[in-house]
Amino acid sequence: MAQVAGLMKTPQTIAEQVYTLLRKRILDQELLPGERLLEVALCESLNVSRTPVREAFRLLQQDGLVERIPQGGIRVTSLSLDELKEISALRTVLEVYAVELACDLISDQEIARLEKILQQAASLVAAEAEGKAIDVAELSRLNTLFHDTICSAARSTYLNKILEIVRMPILRFRPFSLVDREHRLRGVEEHRQMLDMLRQRNKGELKKLTAKHVGDVSSAIARMLSAKKSF
Repeated sequence: MAQVAGLMKTPQTIAEQVYTLLRKRILDQELLPGERLLEVALCESLNVSRTPVREAFRLLQQDGLVERIPQGGIRVTSLSLDELKEISALRTVLEVYAVELACDLISDQEIARLEKILQQAASLVAAEAEGKAIDVAELSRLNTLFHDTICSAARSTYLNKILEIVRMPILRFRPFSLVDREHRLRGVEEHRQMLDMLRQRNKGELKKLTAKHVGDVSSAIARMLSAKKSF
């Protein structure tokens, strides 16, 4: 079978490729909350039959990224302040626990990985100060990678399983927190402080900063959602 246009060759089925592409577009906000996904138009643009598109829709529904609407068809699910509040509360508890464990268990290789991720994020933010357009999707990816690396360093199978449950809404909300330039700068600086505390094994201060960091993210997202009430 032919590969879907724009996707790298992988062992995935056509349906999985369509799912991966649409999932990325939703998480990167190329497809916005409330936007309808037209089956025929997608089939034509991706040069695939209806069967893999319908299977991709089913997988996206399982993720909570799309929903069927009474009039017929599929649309990207909305985001709400209530959902944000609940997800942020869960994320605070889980990530504070993660950094507590990571302080004792993180390896030199993982510290080096965090340094590299931070350098890349700082370069994006610095380039913006020189007049270049900020790549919010890439900065969001780096932020996710930074936090995922710390959670992985916690060496807790059950913690990571629980985090996987709330991962999708976290990924959906995250780009909204990066729209504001001041928050982008503060986020990079707080990541730098978190890395220093991990090096120092400063568990107490790291837990406090992590809780503040997640709270700041939630506040930034709430401001954006309030300004975009249709979401």
